[in-house]
Amino acid sequence: MKMQVNTHIDGARILRQRGLGGSHEAQRFLAEIVRDYSDPYIPMSAGAAAHMKGLVEIAPDGAYLQYRAPYAHYQYVGEVMAGRAPKHYTGKDLQYHGAPLRGKLWDKRMMADRRKDVEAAMDAYIRRKGR
Repeated sequence: MKMQVNTHIDGARILRQRGLGGSHEAQRFLAEIVRDYSDPYIPMSAGAAAHMKGLVEIAPDGAYLQYRAPYAHYQYVGEVMAGRAPKHYTGKDLQYHGAPLRGKLWDKRMMADRRKDVEAAMDAYIRRKGR
């Protein structure tokens, strides 16, 4: 079974505040920063093949990240599932290898921890672009 998780980035607001509202290049840069900073938060098992880092795609316009790994949604929600398909959530939390940093809701937790770093990276990008 293949599942996917989409991480939406409120980049439009951030870019508008900095005068780059129509730039897909800037939006894509922001998505790349979010992807890179989120990596330490993304669940992985002991085997490298189970890590979702290499299975993330950025939308051409940078509007979202899509994790196309098997069970990505299940990992993102962070609850144990049971039963036959369609499975149901049990209310028990998943245990993550590399926790507490790696785990559910990785994009939201990364932004809570590193929002200023993301903003600083965008500020540096804007300065490089001469704006």
